[in-house]
Parts: sequence; C-alpha cells; structure tokens
Amino acid sequence: MTTPTAEIERQTAADILDPPKIPTELDGRRPEQRAPVGDWRVWLMHPGRRWGKGYAASRWIVDRVRTGEARSIALVGSTIRSVRQLMIEHPTSGILAVDPLARFMRSDGEIHWPNGAKAYVCSAENSNKPPLRGGGFDTGWGDEVDSWGLDTTARKAKEAWDNLSLSMSAGDSRLAVTSTPQPGRIVAALIARAKAEHDVSITTGSTYDNAANLSPQFIKDIERRFKGTRLERREIYGEVPEDVVGSLWQPGVFWYRNVKPDQCLRVAVGVDPSGGGDAIGIVAAGQLGPELFVVLDDWTTTGSPAKWARRTNELAEKWGADVVVAERNYGGDMVLATLKAASMQMPVRMVTASRGKHIRADPISLLYEQKKIAHRSGDAALDLLEEELRFMTTTGYVGEGSPNRADAAVWAFWELTKPRKTWGVA
Repeated sequence: MTTPTAEIERQTAADILDPPKIPTELDGRRPEQRAPVGDWRVWLMHPGRRWGKGYAASRWIVDRVRTGEARSIALVGSTIRSVRQLMIEHPTSGILAVDPLARFMRSDGEIHWPNGAKAYVCSAENSNKPPLRGGGFDTGWGDEVDSWGLDTTARKAKEAWDNLSLSMSAGDSRLAVTSTPQPGRIVAALIARAKAEHDVSITTGSTYDNAANLSPQFIKDIERRFKGTRLERREIYGEVPEDVVGSLWQPGVFWYRNVKPDQCLRVAVGVDPSGGGDAIGIVAAGQLGPELFVVLDDWTTTGSPAKWARRTNELAEKWGADVVVAERNYGGDMVLATLKAASMQMPVRMVTASRGKHIRADPISLLYEQKKIAHRSGDAALDLLEEELRFMTTTGYVGEGSPNRADAAVWAFWELTKPRKTWGVA
C-alpha cells in the first residue's frame, strides 16, 4: 500500500525527471516571437518599443530549460535591479510570470528549476566579476544592451558584452539579445556580424504588432512623442539609426552620470525661440568641475510664448539656475519681456546668433569628444536632443526641421564655458 508521503515523493521525482508542460493556451507568443530555426549563435531582437521582446526572450529561456538544452543561464541587464524587475519579476513578461516551476532565490541572485537548471543574475555594473566573468554558460539573455552605458559607463558596457560573449562556452550555447537600437553600439555591431559571419539571426517589428496587448492610451502617448520625428523609425519600428556623414557628434560620444542639484557649481538654461511653428528649445546644463559639465534636462516645448516662458521658469527653478540664456534673433525684446512676465527671478542674458549653428556648435562638440560633457542619467529625457546633435555636421544641420534643442544646449554651454572675469587684490 502506497502512503500519502510516498505518493508525494513519487510525483515530485516525476516532475523533476519529466516536468509538466505549461498549457499551450497560456503561451501567447505570436509566430515572430518564437526562436528562429537554423544554426545561429545569437538571436537579436531589435523591434520597436513594447513589441514583446522581453516576453519572447523569457519564453525562449523556459523552452530551453524544458528541453534540457539550458543548464547554466546568464541573465544580463544594465543593473542587478533591472534584471530582477524586468527579466525575472515583471508581472507579464518576466521568467517567473511565464514559468510557475521557476523559483527565484533572491538572496543568491539565482533562479532554480526542478530539473537542476540554474539562471544567474549578472549586470553591466559588475561587468568584470563572477558569474558574468568566466561563467561557462550554455544559454544567455542580454537585455537592452545598447542602453547598458546609461546606468554604468561605456567602458563597463563593452566589458560586460565581451565577458558575456566569452562566457558562452558550454555545449550548443545560444544567446538572445533584446534591445532598442542606438547608433554605433552593440546592436549595430551584431547586424554587421550577421552579414559577415552569418551566425546572428535577426528579428524586428513595430510597436503596432503588439497593439492587441497595449492600451490605446500608450499608443497615443508614443505617437505623440515620436510620430513625425526621426526617432519614430527607431522607437516605433525598431530601425537602426543610420550614420551621419560628417557629424560633429559621432556614435559613442555620449556618456551618462547621475547628478543631484547640489552637485552643480553653476547652472544655465538655454532658450532658442523658434521663428515659426517649430518647438522652442529649452535645455538646462550644469558645471560640475573646472572642466566637467552635464546636460541636466531637455524641456523643449511648443505653444504660446506664455507657455514656453513658464516652462523655462519652472526648469530654472528645478535646478536653481544662475542665468537664462536666450537667443534674440527671433522675437528680439519680446523674448526678454515674455521671460520677465513669467516671474523669472534669475538674470536673463540675451545673445545674438551671428554665425551658423554648426560653427557655434563645433567647439562644444569637441568638449564631448574629450569626455568633458556628460548627459544626466535617470529620468532625463535626452533622446530627442541627442538625435538633433547627431545630425549637426561640419557643413550644417542635415536633420528635419530646426535643431532648437541642440541650439538651446549649445547656448547654455557657451555661457558655462566662457572665461569668467577674476579680480585680484592690489
């Protein structure tokens, strides 16, 4: 006679040897979210935002665990926190959400499966430490690889990618890479590798492919932010940004750091009023040291003079700005009067553009090359500004519309970097 305890032990042993399958009705993958067939080494997914690449990667990881192909798995994100929140514990697309058999050992930074497979939490912030360095993995997932430098450094991002690639050394090792593409980074290199070595399989698509699982409000929000801009192709359709011939801001020139208001020695807000229906550039920049500067925020907006003046004032107050620098070419004294009417408490300095935008921008771009200008990480939305800077070339601006964000940033840095008068003691 079989006792209840013996029956439980028998069922548990059976589950370990032949774990039950997740019911197929819970698997909501579209055909393009399934792993490609063939002898590939890297599966690169670079679709538009919210296409479902995280869900596809989680399902792929679980598939390999269930078939026994995955025994040692690397989960790599920008930070340990991002791995936990996005790759493991996300309520709809994380590994725990798609596999009830997975057990997350939070204190150890590991996921355990009944059949003995293990996944290890790794991060770019710990790029040169085990388990990422020398892990000997048969399966890996690198998430948002082109953004690893935002929360760490470009050096650590590259080091993390190199260590992940070199750690894929066990059995028929396979690596999934999910990322919104950025110019001149890992995704671009993998696309070039796919053409040269044919060991990278590429999947892409648009935000609209996953519209059935997205709220109508999200679709409206992403269209409001990106529709009609060059970033629409990247953020909504997942296209890799093209190189810009002669750009003053080459790929890889941007780097990021956390900044608090009390760290800034001085703050300037640049304002570039438009000559028509274009956006009004409003960018705050700060000085952190004798030769170290940072872009703090881009609050560029459209609308009435009262609206953009109010936004300028709010941004200046947020960072405790020392001065607002505004171009007078469009609007003249009206610009100054509008800013003063918005209860502007700090000085307003009016400047006149006597040279072309690209000539004015050139010395500022050199500071970027010398790593003397960073961009604030965290909640700073600087992607549209970075896109305008990329299209500023040695012969002029070749992007769409007018580079009002870029011009506002340049004016702020001209103010912060100009020689200051010093007074000696007689």
